[in-house]
Amino acid sequence: MPLRAELYCYFCGHGCGEVLVATSARRPTAEQLRVAYDRVAGNGAPKWEDSGQPICPRCGGQLFLERFEHEVVRKPLRRAS
Repeated sequence: MPLRAELYCYFCGHGCGEVLVATSARRPTAEQLRVAYDRVAGNGAPKWEDSGQPICPRCGGQLFLERFEHEVVRKPLRRAS
């Protein structure tokens, strides 16, 4: 099931926009976030260090995953007619 997640900057508070991450875990990995953010157009998406750490595109600060923003996204149930 996909998770809805967003990265925020510790220093300037910039949000990188919500992404859907295909995972069955409660928390996506850095690699899963990188794949999800690669699909985001524009210059709001995070940059990635060689170590795999996402950094803020605005100020270069370290990003963190806002836990309470996670939502399990489910398909609507179809009712039999």
